[in-house]
Amino acid sequence: MTLMIASTFGDAPSHATGVDLIEFRIDGPPTDEVVNTIPAKLASSPYPTIVTCRSICEGGLFDGSDEERAEMYNAALRCESPPRYIDVEYEMLIRHPLFLDALELGETSVILSWHDMEGRPSDLLQRATAMQDVPQIDVVKMVWRARSLRDNLEAFSLLQSRQQPMIAMCMGEYGLMSRVLAPKFGGFAVYAALEEHELTAPNQPTVCDLHNTYRFHDINSETEVYGVIGNNVAHSLGPAYHNNAFHSQQVNAVYLPLPINKEWEQLKATTLELTNHDSLSFRGASVTIPHKTNMMRLADDQDELSQAVGSTNTIANDGGTISTTNTDVQAIKELIKDASSALVLGSGGVARSALAALHSLQIQTTIAARNTQSRDELCNAFNCAAWSDKSNQPSLIINCTPVGMLGNEHEHASPLDLLAPSVELNNHITVFDTVYAPKETPLIKHAQLQGCDVIFGETMFVKQAELQQAFWIR
Repeated sequence: MTLMIASTFGDAPSHATGVDLIEFRIDGPPTDEVVNTIPAKLASSPYPTIVTCRSICEGGLFDGSDEERAEMYNAALRCESPPRYIDVEYEMLIRHPLFLDALELGETSVILSWHDMEGRPSDLLQRATAMQDVPQIDVVKMVWRARSLRDNLEAFSLLQSRQQPMIAMCMGEYGLMSRVLAPKFGGFAVYAALEEHELTAPNQPTVCDLHNTYRFHDINSETEVYGVIGNNVAHSLGPAYHNNAFHSQQVNAVYLPLPINKEWEQLKATTLELTNHDSLSFRGASVTIPHKTNMMRLADDQDELSQAVGSTNTIANDGGTISTTNTDVQAIKELIKDASSALVLGSGGVARSALAALHSLQIQTTIAARNTQSRDELCNAFNCAAWSDKSNQPSLIINCTPVGMLGNEHEHASPLDLLAPSVELNNHITVFDTVYAPKETPLIKHAQLQGCDVIFGETMFVKQAELQQAFWIR
């Protein structure tokens, strides 16, 4: 079983569901303070413990001497409740090969660690071999900042080829996959924060994230992998919804954020590596901004709906064969009520889905977008017109841009102000925002104040997600 380690600079919690060990970070306070306080901290922990003194060069706070570090470790090792493990940095052992001989280890085991805060080193495999050859150590820990999702696959390869217990993880925006899927590849442990405001590594998940959202301890070698592919997916509702759906249906699967930047080559390379990685068992994904259209270029089997729209929000993978559908279209059709005319904001993949839905319902439609070329292409494809100040006021407005989304450069703005400022909202207009994080976007808030009926992005999300589940679990 892969252990979940809760890392903290503070005191141990009285209880933390899902936690197997507590890591006490002692690299912040002065040496004297650590020596005086660590025995009480260890004694109060309801879980077995790890003591770690992380240096600044490896992402910690310690800038003292190795003698001071040994003094702090020995203060923990000599107490009545010594730690189960101590963490010792590989680079320090290279400088001082006899450092472990200065420690009163007793029954305490050693985790030999290495962290690269910049990225994957060129000598990763050689370093892994060298660390596993070091005597007197029990667990090897290798961590580096991921520069893409593909770094996670290298961490999995290390775990699969390990010669002894190993922790192999990635930090940063792209590193969550390596932590969530560690049980699938036999990782010894992963680290998580007790609270969101108490991270001990960049983009570290919380204990609650791993336990409640991803059901970490249920993941095994047979677990299938799904996720959401997009440029900004940190606030996606997908993991919470789909993981709960898998659990309810007793499907051995997990759903993850899969951030891929906007460049086509990154999307192509990463998607192909995921779909062709046998042991990963990658079975499908939601697709969001900005990849809905480009993902069609990678598809081997496009259904009629995604072909008609020219974009996809859902893929399935069967042994490297990618199939597509578009659940946004049906979801939008089911949510629209009695519209006589519509204004679509945006000209990307979501806009294509909205236009396809409106076209099938024979609703007169106009488009407002900053990209006039793509706007005109959509006007021709779906027999609609470009919005102007002289256009009639619509009865339905659908926002298909990321304006108002958390993390977007315009998260505090309304897309109407940017694209169609002449529209005057009133109680005869329905406003439909496909953005769901936050639930009440600036557009939705303004629409409610003007007496409009509103359709939340979250409502749209749930409707299309139900259809995604049906596409995957067939």
